[in-house]
Amino acid sequence: MDVTYFKDIKPLFREKDVTCMQERFNLYSYDDVSKYADAIYQQVSTYKMPEDGPWTDDKIKLFKEWMDTGKQEGTQTSASEREAFYKLLNIETFPEFLPIAKAMAYQYLEDAKKEVQSTDDPLMKPFDYTKDAFDKRLEDIYNQLREETDEYDPANDPVFTSLDELIERVRQYAPFNQTDGSWLRNAVQPGPTNEIRSLLFAIWQDELGNGNVELNHATLYTTFMGECGIYLPDINQEAYSLDPNFLDSAFSAPSLALCISQFSEEFFPEILGLTLQLEWEVLDLKHTVKLYKYYGLSTHFYDMHVAIDNASTGHGAKAKEAVMLYLDYVRKTGGEEEVQAAWQRIWIAYIAFKTVGTLGTDLEKKITDKRLGIPSLRDRMISMISFKAPYASRNHNDRKLGDTYINEWFANPTGFLDALAESSYIVKGDPEQSRILTHITTWDGPMYKIFTEDELNLWRDWILSLGPNTDESALKRETIDSFVEMKRLISVLKNNQVGQPAHSLFLLTGPNPANPQEATQQNIHWWLQQSDPIWALRALCSDFNATPVIIPGKPEESIFITALLAPANKMGATFANIAIQHGPIKSEHDQKYADKIQPEPSEESWSWRDIVYKWIHDGCPLEEKHPQSHILFSTHPSGIVKRRLYGPGSIH
Repeated sequence: MDVTYFKDIKPLFREKDVTCMQERFNLYSYDDVSKYADAIYQQVSTYKMPEDGPWTDDKIKLFKEWMDTGKQEGTQTSASEREAFYKLLNIETFPEFLPIAKAMAYQYLEDAKKEVQSTDDPLMKPFDYTKDAFDKRLEDIYNQLREETDEYDPANDPVFTSLDELIERVRQYAPFNQTDGSWLRNAVQPGPTNEIRSLLFAIWQDELGNGNVELNHATLYTTFMGECGIYLPDINQEAYSLDPNFLDSAFSAPSLALCISQFSEEFFPEILGLTLQLEWEVLDLKHTVKLYKYYGLSTHFYDMHVAIDNASTGHGAKAKEAVMLYLDYVRKTGGEEEVQAAWQRIWIAYIAFKTVGTLGTDLEKKITDKRLGIPSLRDRMISMISFKAPYASRNHNDRKLGDTYINEWFANPTGFLDALAESSYIVKGDPEQSRILTHITTWDGPMYKIFTEDELNLWRDWILSLGPNTDESALKRETIDSFVEMKRLISVLKNNQVGQPAHSLFLLTGPNPANPQEATQQNIHWWLQQSDPIWALRALCSDFNATPVIIPGKPEESIFITALLAPANKMGATFANIAIQHGPIKSEHDQKYADKIQPEPSEESWSWRDIVYKWIHDGCPLEEKHPQSHILFSTHPSGIVKRRLYGPGSIH
């Protein structure tokens, strides 16, 4: 039997195998893989690619057989979600993709049907349609979302603990939010219409901005990304769908929306279900609004959705009405049995949108892994070298590093990195003096624009990690005495508080330094001026305060953390400054990461907020402790209940 690309070779490439991907080199393109087959074979046969793990000898043998037998293309029968995203946004160019898109649509719905049949979530279970049952289920969903939203405190979010982590969330939701409304793009056809489709059209008009470019949802999100420093290719370009900074699962929800909406007449009940889920569960976005406000990010995109998608008069109400009108129509034309069949299709589509993909958990893992140093700076550098190898290994002509040509070094990324570390291009621990950054990659250097901004930051972090003060054994021995560091914090604040009017307004009641048996109420400026920082610390955790500022052992309930040190506040921004360059690992106590939480050096610095959090977490000690062995510390102690994540993790 002939070996073909679509039948035999393309399935060998997993969606996370982005090592060889470049703007002009796409592992999911027959033309590219055929053209660069020799380079790919060189990588896989020497076990340097893919990054998720080397191929087995059988896979390598199959690839070689395909090369030797003419690199036949065959017929495409499946696609990745990245590919579906790109081709469905450019379907005029790829009409042959339509059968694959339809097959993917059916598969999404089949997966959702299995989820509905097996779920233990009572709000996702199937039920027979009656108006009362429908009202009850939607009311229960709304009430659960409201309860979760009311209880949510962004200061204690178990996943997002920094502005950088939140901006990563902004990036990963781009494929869906930059195509917001796409599931309705073919729901209304030219010609006479009815009330059901008019309701859908009204929703779609709002998604498009009703003729106002500034209110177009996709444009709003693109502008928001720019405010966050995120600039991406046009969504219609293949470079967008191949961007390795995206998680593969970032394309799951938009791929589902595009696949089903491409055949809106065939999947009209499903269009109603998708609309109902996205518009009815908009209350979930209040979590996002709270979180983004806490870190000082714009919430305009999300505020607008909460306003226009509301369940009383907005999109949520329109989506619900459209479902009921449609089922009334089905009852009149087909009877009760047809109503239940149509309803099951609507509900399965509702669950499909809610559960598609794994973006929620994938994003959580990406953030947590980075916090734990997984992969390490060294591994990330090696991966970057491997990523660039197919092209870079041909572009350095007769230049050498040591006795080896640079082009040849790319066959050994690990050795290349070690050689670079010992070369004149690098000053260990000092990126500002390293030629790779001060000349080679600058506008007048030979490698200008070769690296992205994220890659240049990786270079800086790696060079910094090579410095003498980052010895791993020293880091393992280092511990944090929160009392000692809090005294240092008080001293820093004392020296920098001149001209801070807020300090004169913030009152604390604590033991009087002149007579500790008595209480005195003074502003923070006064407390900071005391000769011994211990008095300010005692005032912070004193029972004399009418409203407790700090609850020892419970930082997640202390207003000093949850309100005063919110990153969006001036005080919170100040406390975000680095206090200790290296410290013990800060990691989640989540049991599923237990096998990864080891006493390895942390690449993350401690901020003053971290120090305050740890001091409260430790019970607000007021004396030094004896040196202890390495301690794992979690910014979010166990006990904080995490919401159950489904599919994308959020509707936007």
